[in-house]
Amino acid sequence: MSAFAEHPEATGTASRLTARQLADARDAVPGLVLLDVRDPGEREMGYIEDSVHIPLGQLRDRIGELDPARPVVAYCAGGYRSSIAASLLRASAFADVSDLIGGYQAWLAA
Repeated sequence: MSAFAEHPEATGTASRLTARQLADARDAVPGLVLLDVRDPGEREMGYIEDSVHIPLGQLRDRIGELDPARPVVAYCAGGYRSSIAASLLRASAFADVSDLIGGYQAWLAA
């Protein structure tokens, strides 16, 4: 913790959205990309309309399919994998990246 306190430039803030915030963003943010990082079997059981499907295990190899200039919201089943995906995208120079808190399950519940 002291290293982070001494070097605040080495830290960043991760954007996380609730299902309600994502619903609002879909209407308000032009060019928003919804990135589904779940496995194919999970996607077959349902997905958020107009989302792009790249399973987390393939994201590093397929990152070129995404435009780093467009805002991205990643989601998975519960939120763990999407936070990893968002971190990977940020590390790859994607400027506007968020993930969905609670994942697809939260979206369904909302």
